Amino acid sequence: MNDILQDIVLASSEFKMLENEYKNEKIAKSILLISKDEKYSLSFAKLLSCLLFDGKINDESENFLKVFSNSHPDLKIYPSRGKLLVQDSEEIVFESAVKPIFADKKIFIINKIEESMEAAQNKLLKTLEEPQTNVYFILTTKVISQVLPTIRSRCTKIELGKIDKLERYMPGKALALALSDGYIGFAQKYVGMENLDEIFSSTLNVVTKLKSSKEVLKYSKPLLNFEGEKVMIFEILSLIFEDLLLLKNGKKELMRLKLCAEEIESVEGEYSLRAIIEIRKILDKAMLELSYNCNFNVVLENLILNILEVKYRCK
Repeated sequence: MNDILQDIVLASSEFKMLENEYKNEKIAKSILLISKDEKYSLSFAKLLSCLLFDGKINDESENFLKVFSNSHPDLKIYPSRGKLLVQDSEEIVFESAVKPIFADKKIFIINKIEESMEAAQNKLLKTLEEPQTNVYFILTTKVISQVLPTIRSRCTKIELGKIDKLERYMPGKALALALSDGYIGFAQKYVGMENLDEIFSSTLNVVTKLKSSKEVLKYSKPLLNFEGEKVMIFEILSLIFEDLLLLKNGKKELMRLKLCAEEIESVEGEYSLRAIIEIRKILDKAMLELSYNCNFNVVLENLILNILEVKYRCK
């Protein structure tokens, strides 16, 4: 086993706690993992499955090899695509009553449970509350408030923390690490993006170089080429204004974008505290519009115009 993500999971306090509970035969039958980092959550869930199967987490374990080659007959991962549907839940309920084939346990991983239909979640309630002796459920969520309270109450909830000193695992990747905010899955994604620097500099230009409405097209056009990363663009904008707010409050040492601190500091005087607060609200609204699949071009251009308007109105 030589995987950074797996190494980080195994070194985490959350996993060590579960290892201890497994050894003492006190581990819960239904566990809800909470993290914004889907990639980390899934890796955590798979390693936890290996622990539950035989307590071994290395290449010498057949269970481990089958789990990470996606061929373990007693590990079922849902949904196979999209979000969990009622028929998926019905299948889970049925399969949970069938004896395991290879191991002495059956494990069900259900990713992003908060995105599933309410009816699909309700179908799982009795099975989660009274699981078979040899059956375990591992659910993941990015937003626990969007998970039905009845599901939450039936699971042991574990919040997966951010990774401290992530630079130890990815030296020389300052921008990717700054944007990832301690989430290894995000960091790995950003490190693999060839156009990360271009996306970031084009987004930063909106805040630091845009001076009039005549320039909106000039600064929005480069970003329109990256519609596939539209959420990331809005998150970068949000982060820049978060750092501006920290500067205004005399907390420069807490800035995440220290690699471009001078550029952000150079425009601090152009944005009043009131403007920054209002712009952050506008950004939240724009990100919500994106989640409703509104036209990216329209949302972006309106956002840039609104940033400019608020910047000068709240001088």
